[in-house]
Formats: sequence, C-alpha cells, structure tokens
Amino acid sequence: MEENIVKYIWHWEWKMDDMEQENLIGARFQEELEKTPEKFPKMLTKTCFTGRCKGFRLIEADTEEQLKNLVAIWWPTEDWKLEPFLDNDEVMQKAFQEYVQA
Repeated sequence: MEENIVKYIWHWEWKMDDMEQENLIGARFQEELEKTPEKFPKMLTKTCFTGRCKGFRLIEADTEEQLKNLVAIWWPTEDWKLEPFLDNDEVMQKAFQEYVQA
C-alpha cells in the first residue's frame, strides 16, 4: 500500500502582472521536471483551464518538500491552493464497509 503518497488538486491563477516572467518560470519548471522529477509532485493530468488565466492539475506528492518546491517555483507569478482528495478505490470501499453501518 502507498502510505505516504497524497493526491491533490493544484488550483492556480496567474497574477497577470508579468507574462514574460510567467513564461520564463514555466520553461524553468519544465526543465526542472525533466532534470530532477523527484523534487516535485508527479503531474497526473495536463493543465486544465477553468477560466481566463486559471485552472488546475491533479498531482501526487510523496513528500511535503515536493509541495514546497512546487509552490516556491511558481510563487512570483501565481496564486495557488492545494486541495487533497481521495480516490474511490478498493481501499475506500473497504473502509466504508468497515466503518459505515448499512
């Protein structure tokens, strides 16, 4: 069982103050992901837009350090929120059977 892994919805919104800096940070982020993927959460989805300059990705983190690196690299140009979520999988179904009275 994967005990340390937590999945999150990473909500983000560009601050729009400096799109050139946003693009530079985006390029650096992609470079960092390719060179040292263990430093960041795993990206489970591509970017999903929910409006102009805002959206989300589903991510999976092994450590708090990975989340801190993600937040730090985007800090200058994005507002963000991390929201944990649970998969409705076999483990969840077993928990429901054990703890929820029928």
